[in-house]
Amino acid sequence: MPSQVYSGSISDLPRETRFGNRYHRTGLVMDSANMSFLWLEPDAFGDALDGDGNPLCHSHPFDMFLYVIDGAVDFLVDGKWHHLDRDHFIYIPANVSHGGRPSGGQKVRLMEFFAPIRTDYLYTAEHQLALGQAARGSDGSRVDERSTREAYAAMADSAVQQRGEGAAE
Repeated sequence: MPSQVYSGSISDLPRETRFGNRYHRTGLVMDSANMSFLWLEPDAFGDALDGDGNPLCHSHPFDMFLYVIDGAVDFLVDGKWHHLDRDHFIYIPANVSHGGRPSGGQKVRLMEFFAPIRTDYLYTAEHQLALGQAARGSDGSRVDERSTREAYAAMADSAVQQRGEGAAE
Protein backbone atom coordinates (compact mmCIF):
# COMPACT_ATOMS: atom_id res chain seq x y z
CA MET A 1 0.00 0.00 0.00
CA PRO A 2 2.27 2.92 1.02
CA SER A 3 5.52 1.42 -0.40
CA GLN A 4 7.52 4.27 1.06
CA VAL A 5 9.59 4.81 4.18
CA TYR A 6 7.75 6.59 6.98
CA SER A 7 9.29 7.29 10.38
CA GLY A 8 8.56 9.33 13.47
CA SER A 9 7.48 9.13 17.08
CA ILE A 10 4.26 7.28 17.90
CA SER A 11 3.61 9.83 20.67
CA ASP A 12 3.55 12.64 18.08
CA LEU A 13 1.00 11.04 15.74
CA PRO A 14 -2.60 12.30 15.75
CA ARG A 15 -5.00 10.13 17.73
CA GLU A 16 -8.66 9.36 17.62
CA THR A 17 -10.44 9.56 20.98
CA ARG A 18 -13.45 7.41 21.77
CA PHE A 19 -15.63 6.12 24.61
CA GLY A 20 -15.72 9.26 26.73
CA ASN A 21 -11.99 9.99 26.44
CA ARG A 22 -11.10 6.51 27.75
CA TYR A 23 -9.72 5.07 24.47
CA HIS A 24 -7.14 6.63 22.16
CA ARG A 25 -5.77 5.15 18.93
CA THR A 26 -3.48 5.95 16.04
CA GLY A 27 -2.47 3.75 13.16
CA LEU A 28 0.16 2.98 10.56
CA VAL A 29 -0.15 0.97 7.38
CA MET A 30 2.37 -1.28 5.65
CA ASP A 31 2.16 -2.88 2.23
CA SER A 32 0.36 -6.00 3.49
CA ALA A 33 -0.73 -5.23 7.06
CA ASN A 34 -1.62 -2.39 9.37
CA MET A 35 -1.01 -1.64 12.99
CA SER A 36 -2.71 0.33 15.72
CA PHE A 37 -1.32 1.84 18.89
CA LEU A 38 -3.83 2.14 21.73
CA TRP A 39 -3.89 4.00 25.03
CA LEU A 40 -6.64 2.69 27.32
CA GLU A 41 -7.94 3.98 30.63
CA PRO A 42 -8.71 1.26 33.22
CA ASP A 43 -12.45 1.58 32.50
CA ALA A 44 -12.10 1.92 28.70
CA PHE A 45 -14.74 -0.74 28.01
CA GLY A 46 -16.74 -0.47 31.24
CA ASP A 47 -19.99 0.07 29.39
CA ALA A 48 -19.28 -2.74 26.91
CA LEU A 49 -19.16 -5.64 29.36
CA ASP A 50 -21.85 -8.25 29.75
CA GLY A 51 -23.73 -8.81 33.02
CA ASP A 52 -20.87 -10.99 34.35
CA GLY A 53 -18.20 -8.36 33.59
CA ASN A 54 -16.95 -10.19 30.50
CA PRO A 55 -16.03 -8.30 27.34
CA LEU A 56 -18.40 -8.33 24.40
CA CYS A 57 -16.61 -10.57 21.91
CA HIS A 58 -16.38 -10.16 18.16
CA SER A 59 -14.50 -11.69 15.24
CA HIS A 60 -13.13 -10.37 11.96
CA PRO A 61 -11.51 -11.83 8.83
CA PHE A 62 -8.02 -10.60 9.81
CA ASP A 63 -5.16 -12.24 11.64
CA MET A 64 -4.45 -10.17 14.75
CA PHE A 65 -1.33 -9.88 16.87
CA LEU A 66 -1.59 -7.89 20.10
CA TYR A 67 1.41 -6.79 22.18
CA VAL A 68 1.13 -5.18 25.63
CA ILE A 69 3.56 -2.27 25.94
CA ASP A 70 2.45 -1.21 29.44
CA GLY A 71 -0.22 -2.33 31.87
CA ALA A 72 -2.16 -5.57 31.68
CA VAL A 73 -5.21 -6.92 29.86
CA ASP A 74 -7.48 -9.90 30.20
CA PHE A 75 -8.40 -11.33 26.82
CA LEU A 76 -11.16 -13.83 26.17
CA VAL A 77 -10.33 -15.81 23.03
CA ASP A 78 -12.61 -18.56 21.76
CA GLY A 79 -13.98 -19.07 25.29
CA LYS A 80 -10.56 -19.20 27.02
CA TRP A 81 -9.12 -16.41 29.21
CA HIS A 82 -5.58 -15.11 28.65
CA HIS A 83 -3.95 -12.67 31.08
CA LEU A 84 -1.37 -10.52 29.33
CA ASP A 85 1.07 -8.42 31.35
CA ARG A 86 3.61 -5.91 30.06
CA ASP A 87 5.78 -7.41 27.30
CA HIS A 88 3.31 -10.27 26.63
CA PHE A 89 1.56 -10.91 23.34
CA ILE A 90 -1.19 -12.98 21.81
CA TYR A 91 -1.83 -14.05 18.22
CA ILE A 92 -5.47 -14.50 17.22
CA PRO A 93 -6.21 -16.13 13.85
CA ALA A 94 -8.83 -14.66 11.55
CA ASN A 95 -12.49 -15.36 12.40
CA VAL A 96 -11.79 -16.37 16.02
CA SER A 97 -14.06 -14.79 18.64
CA HIS A 98 -12.24 -12.47 21.05
CA GLY A 99 -12.64 -9.49 23.37
CA GLY A 100 -10.56 -7.84 26.06
CA ARG A 101 -10.47 -5.40 28.92
CA PRO A 102 -7.78 -3.61 30.94
CA SER A 103 -6.82 -5.51 34.08
CA GLY A 104 -5.66 -4.48 37.54
CA GLY A 105 -7.02 -0.93 37.45
CA GLN A 106 -4.07 0.27 35.36
CA LYS A 107 -3.78 2.32 32.20
CA VAL A 108 -2.78 0.17 29.24
CA ARG A 109 -0.72 0.76 26.10
CA LEU A 110 -1.10 -1.80 23.31
CA MET A 111 0.15 -2.41 19.81
CA GLU A 112 -2.03 -4.39 17.39
CA PHE A 113 -1.12 -5.76 13.96
CA PHE A 114 -3.72 -6.87 11.41
CA ALA A 115 -3.20 -8.82 8.19
CA PRO A 116 -4.37 -8.50 5.56
CA ILE A 117 -4.95 -4.75 5.77
CA ARG A 118 -8.07 -3.69 7.68
CA THR A 119 -9.49 -1.11 5.32
CA ASP A 120 -11.93 0.02 8.03
CA TYR A 121 -8.91 1.21 10.05
CA LEU A 122 -7.12 3.08 7.24
CA TYR A 123 -8.52 6.38 8.50
CA THR A 124 -6.30 6.02 11.60
CA ALA A 125 -3.26 6.21 9.29
CA GLU A 126 -4.39 9.22 7.28
CA HIS A 127 -1.39 11.15 8.61
CA GLN A 128 0.80 8.62 6.79
CA LEU A 129 -1.32 7.99 3.70
CA ALA A 130 -1.81 11.72 3.07
CA LEU A 131 1.89 12.51 3.49
CA GLY A 132 2.78 15.26 1.05
CA GLN A 133 -0.86 16.21 0.45
CA ALA A 134 -2.50 19.49 1.37
CA ALA A 135 -3.62 19.76 4.98
CA ARG A 136 -7.32 19.36 5.77
CA GLY A 137 -9.33 22.47 6.50
CA SER A 138 -11.71 22.71 9.45
CA ASP A 139 -14.49 21.37 7.21
CA GLY A 140 -12.41 18.32 6.23
CA SER A 141 -11.69 19.46 2.68
CA ARG A 142 -8.25 19.87 1.14
CA VAL A 143 -7.11 22.78 -1.01
CA ASP A 144 -3.90 21.95 -2.87
CA GLU A 145 -1.98 25.13 -3.69
CA ARG A 146 0.79 23.31 -5.61
CA SER A 147 1.28 23.68 -9.32
CA THR A 148 0.05 20.85 -11.52
CA ARG A 149 3.66 19.77 -12.14
CA GLU A 150 4.40 19.67 -8.37
CA ALA A 151 1.20 17.73 -7.66
CA TYR A 152 1.96 15.21 -10.44
CA ALA A 153 5.48 14.72 -9.08
CA ALA A 154 4.01 13.81 -5.68
CA MET A 155 1.77 11.05 -7.08
CA ALA A 156 3.55 7.97 -5.75
CA ASP A 157 1.57 5.50 -7.87
CA SER A 158 1.87 7.37 -11.17
CA ALA A 159 4.78 7.81 -13.51
CA VAL A 160 4.88 11.29 -14.99
CA GLN A 161 6.37 11.36 -18.46
CA GLN A 162 7.76 14.35 -20.28
CA ARG A 163 7.27 14.87 -24.02
CA GLY A 164 9.95 13.00 -25.85
CA GLU A 165 10.11 10.37 -23.11
CA GLY A 166 7.30 8.14 -24.25
CA ALA A 167 4.44 10.63 -23.88
CA ALA A 168 1.93 11.03 -26.66
CA GLU A 169 2.70 13.94 -29.00
